[in-house]
Amino acid sequence: MLGYRHGGLAAVTAPVERAAPVDGGARDLVEVDDLKVHFPIFGSLGRRHGDVRAVDGVSLRIRRGETFGLVGESGSGKTTLGHAILRLVHSTAGQIRFDGQDVAAVGARELRRLRRRMQIILQDPYGSLDPYLRVEAIIGEALDIHGLDQGPDRKPRIAALLSLVGLDAQYANRFPHAFSGGQRQRIGIARALAVRPEFIVCDEPISALDVSIQAQILNLLLRLRSELGLTYLFIAHDLSVVRHISDRVGVMYLGTMVEVGPAVSIYARSGHPYTRALLSAIPVPNPGAERRRRRVILRGDIPSPASPPPGCRFHTRCWLYEGLGSPERCRTEPPIPRTIAPDHQVACHFADETLASEVGVVQSDAPVQVGPLPDVPMHGAPMPGAPMPGAPM
Repeated sequence: MLGYRHGGLAAVTAPVERAAPVDGGARDLVEVDDLKVHFPIFGSLGRRHGDVRAVDGVSLRIRRGETFGLVGESGSGKTTLGHAILRLVHSTAGQIRFDGQDVAAVGARELRRLRRRMQIILQDPYGSLDPYLRVEAIIGEALDIHGLDQGPDRKPRIAALLSLVGLDAQYANRFPHAFSGGQRQRIGIARALAVRPEFIVCDEPISALDVSIQAQILNLLLRLRSELGLTYLFIAHDLSVVRHISDRVGVMYLGTMVEVGPAVSIYARSGHPYTRALLSAIPVPNPGAERRRRRVILRGDIPSPASPPPGCRFHTRCWLYEGLGSPERCRTEPPIPRTIAPDHQVACHFADETLASEVGVVQSDAPVQVGPLPDVPMHGAPMPGAPMPGAPM
C-alpha cells in the first residue's frame, strides 16, 4: 500500500504504477537534459518576430529524497523550469524524465496518473486559494479528481492533512479570507500533499510571508520531507533561505544554469561571479566579518530573454569581466560547464580567477553558524507537531 508514515494518513487506494529507472539512475528522480522553453513573440499582423527564451539549454538532476534549491533574479527562468518539469508549460526542446518516464511523451491519461506523484506549492498564498470554496473543498478537490478517499474516508483524511501541516481540523469549514498568509500557505501545502506525491515544486513558497512566518514554513517543509520521504525543487530569490533547506543548489541566470553544487560548497567556494554577487548581498550576523567582506553590486537589470547577450550572458554585468580587462572570449564564446570540485560544476571561462577572489567571501576568525530557524507560533495556532484539538488520533 502507498501511504505516509504519519498517524491518520494510512492509504486506502491502490499504489501508483511506477516505471523502472533507466540507465541505472535509481538515485535520480528528475532528469532534465538540454531543456528549452521558448515563448513566441507575435506582431500586429500575426507575424512571429522572435522568441522569449525563458529556459535555454538547462540540464540538471534531482536525486530522490533531496531538496534541490534553485536561485536567481526575477526573469532568470526559475518558475518556468519548475512548471516545465510538471508539464504545466510545454517544452520547446530537450527531455524531462520523472523516475524514468519521459514527461513530454506521456498521454493525457498517463499524465494524470503521473501528476499524483508530482505537485506544486504556489508562491501567492492569497491568490492560489479559491475565495469561494471552503478549505474542505479546496483540499478535497484533488481527492475528487483522482478518486481518492471518497465517502466516509474523506473528512477524516482532510482533517489529518490539516493536522499534518499544523492547523486545527475545525478550520476545514472556513473560507480562505479567515486565515493569515502563513495559514493559507499551510493550506496550500496540505492541498499538495493530498494525493501523496513524491516530488513537490516549491515555487517561492515563503516570498510573500513575514520573516517569522517564513521560518515556520521552512521548518514545516523540512519536517514533512523527513517524515514523508519527499523530494523538493525549492525555488527562491534569497540564497540565505535556500542555505537552510537545500542539499544542492543550482544558480540560474537569463535562462541558463551557471552553477550547480552541494549547498556547503556553493556557499564556501562558489566559482561563478554571479553566484558571488548573490552571496555578497546576504547580510552577515557578524559586524567585524561584514566590514571586512568585499561586496559587489551588480549594475543595471537582467537583459531581456528575447535578445540575450552573445557569449557569456552575464558578461554585460560581470565584475570579473571588467576586472580582467573585458576579455573577448566572454563576449563571443558561451561557457561550457566544468567541474571545480566533487559534484560542483560552473559555467564560467574564468572560474579559477573567481575562486582566487575574495569577493563575497566571509572573512571571519569563527565561521558563522547555520542552525535551525527559530519557530514562532502563529496567533491562535499551536506549534507544528503539537496535538491539535479535534485532530484524529
